[in-house]
Amino acid sequence: MLKAFLYSWIVMLVAVFTSCEPDWDFDSDYESEVVVEGGITVDGFAKVYLSQSKILNSTWDSIALSKLPVMSAKVTVSDGSQTEILVGRIDKGRLPYFVYTGSQIRGEVGKVYTLTVMYRGKEITARTTIPEPILLDSIRLRPTEGCDTLYQATAYFNDPEGEANYYKIFTQVEEKDEDYYNAFMGTFSDEILVSPVATAEIYRGFRHTELNKYTPFFTPGEKVGICFSQITEEGFRFWSQYENEVINSGNPVFPNTTNLPGNIDGGLGIWMGYGTAVYYVEVKNTCYHYKH
Repeated sequence: MLKAFLYSWIVMLVAVFTSCEPDWDFDSDYESEVVVEGGITVDGFAKVYLSQSKILNSTWDSIALSKLPVMSAKVTVSDGSQTEILVGRIDKGRLPYFVYTGSQIRGEVGKVYTLTVMYRGKEITARTTIPEPILLDSIRLRPTEGCDTLYQATAYFNDPEGEANYYKIFTQVEEKDEDYYNAFMGTFSDEILVSPVATAEIYRGFRHTELNKYTPFFTPGEKVGICFSQITEEGFRFWSQYENEVINSGNPVFPNTTNLPGNIDGGLGIWMGYGTAVYYVEVKNTCYHYKH
């Protein structure tokens, strides 16, 4: 889920020059910062991507691309009672192709998790907590209006009244997606919901490799994983600003932005907890009901 189609290591640049074929300037006097994209889920382990912020120039250079990931940092996560050193490895499934993962500390609702990154003598820190998952009551799938070969999905759930809640949706289509990707328009707060029974549209994950053929809808017979998460307010601000930049610029990889709002002390980016529940559906004209 944390792949989630977010190239935060690119979009959080101090200086951006819009171009169709961007490249990074590694020779300027610009002092790069470490960019963090990390999270921990309920009953899951921490996953952290580190990279360097860079200036974009006018031509693409695949060699320069390889200089973006930070592969020699010491990354630790603490839950207040134990501390774990994350293990780095190559991740060919997504940019920046290197990830630090945990295997000991599992996420729990309400706990505070502290991320510490040591890199070139500099300490970078952040804290987050995991909100309570909000469980879905049902998911309704039906053909889109005027087209029986495309289906839309709608989630129904009880949004807790008297408190502010923030949500994030990721989807994965079996045999088509390697992981869960950020669902199009999948970040929202309960300010736009009607309580207590709320609805949320679920769209296909948005990927830059499929811009020319992307549709937000699903096709009959597809098997789809839906990751429905309650997130923190700072995570909501980060994701919603990112999505706004993507929509406004029309470019999901290089949106017109400088620094997205984050919570990293000593660097850029986001470290956040996900109160996650996962559901699986087959795309057909039906309604899936869930007991909890």
